[in-house]
Amino acid sequence: MANEDDRTKVEGANAGQPAAIPAQSGGKSKLIIMGAVGVAAIAIGIVVALFVVKPMMADSGQQDATSEVSHGDSGKEADKPNQESKEKKSGHGGKTASVVYNIDDIVINPAGTGGTRFLSASFAFELESDAAAKEFEAREAIIRDALITILSSKSIAQLTDVKQKEITRYQIKKRISEILNTEELAGVFYTDFVLQ
Repeated sequence: MANEDDRTKVEGANAGQPAAIPAQSGGKSKLIIMGAVGVAAIAIGIVVALFVVKPMMADSGQQDATSEVSHGDSGKEADKPNQESKEKKSGHGGKTASVVYNIDDIVINPAGTGGTRFLSASFAFELESDAAAKEFEAREAIIRDALITILSSKSIAQLTDVKQKEITRYQIKKRISEILNTEELAGVFYTDFVLQ
């Protein structure tokens, strides 16, 4: 009985007091692990920003520069809204005029999509002479048709693959040179490319 009374007194004495909390060394290690996970997440974010987002922004900047060339240095559009002259250095120190001609808003359905997807694209064509620019302007409807035909023959995979875009650029340049019957087409540039 004495043992029971002693236990009762001990239990009674501790009944009003909270039980002792054991030291939580596991809590500190959890905090350290969570901190390490947070630092790792920030590091991954920085790596993604440097190697993924920055190159994408650089490509966007090049497209903006192409747009600025098409509108000239003064910010005003030329007499023709989709044509602008610029100076280009020739091989022997002199300058020859080249013309950038824009064709905007080519909208097509890619091959194999059944009309459920579309591509909206715009292009700039660098021509080496005013005569080529006049011929380009006179045949713009035929050139638009060629662009629609070439782009609508491409699948989604071909339109999104970087190598295939370069192949498409080459095909466009070759076809436009054939239509104009000239070798004065210096370059073909994508100025807008939206695939939905």
